[in-house]
Amino acid sequence: MKLQIFVWLAILAYSHGSPSEMIQIDNGLNRGDWGPPDLCPNASWATSFEIKYAALGHIDDTALTGIRIYCQSSDGTLVGSAISEEATYGDWLDLRSCNAGEFFDAMRANVVPEQGDFGDDLGMDNLQMSCSDGVILDGLYGTPALTLEEESLKLAREHIVFEGKETEAVHVIINEKESTKDAGEWGSWAFCTTGLRICGIETRVERDTTLTDDAGVVDLIMYCCSTA
Repeated sequence: MKLQIFVWLAILAYSHGSPSEMIQIDNGLNRGDWGPPDLCPNASWATSFEIKYAALGHIDDTALTGIRIYCQSSDGTLVGSAISEEATYGDWLDLRSCNAGEFFDAMRANVVPEQGDFGDDLGMDNLQMSCSDGVILDGLYGTPALTLEEESLKLAREHIVFEGKETEAVHVIINEKESTKDAGEWGSWAFCTTGLRICGIETRVERDTTLTDDAGVVDLIMYCCSTA
């Protein structure tokens, strides 16, 4: 695996015309197969993404089954997209996009841990990506009203009406357990080095089979490229 990563990094760096680094989620599952990496066109970086999701409630759930990133040049022109391996089932959800002029530089995944011989393994259930202005985009639920700085302070927002005018109240949550609709557990944020932006993707997928437990996307690597 280490040799494979080194070779792919060399190829990606050459094809994009700038040095690249790899960031990886820290809670991926050791199952399935890695698909080929795919990179944004030269001099472009990821500014939007969408996930493919198979709704839960079946005999063999797979949850998140694909991820696609969309690439823009520095002048805001959409120049292409990148996608690695994907599973068969599921539907593509709405596009999640950074503000104009911002690009992705961090990501984390919600992953359901291994369920054992008699449980139903899901793999990844959700993906969040952070834009360079700190805004977090959520693959399943859209844009949480949080930046990375606010998230670390555990702030909660509430729209209230005061003296006939609608306003936003911000509450600091102390020792409050994080609530989530997601099926799994969130891993740590993986950041590009300062000055780099996300420009490529590689997914590990457990392919669909009839007789064994499938899990969709189970691990995720993204590549960071220089802005120079």
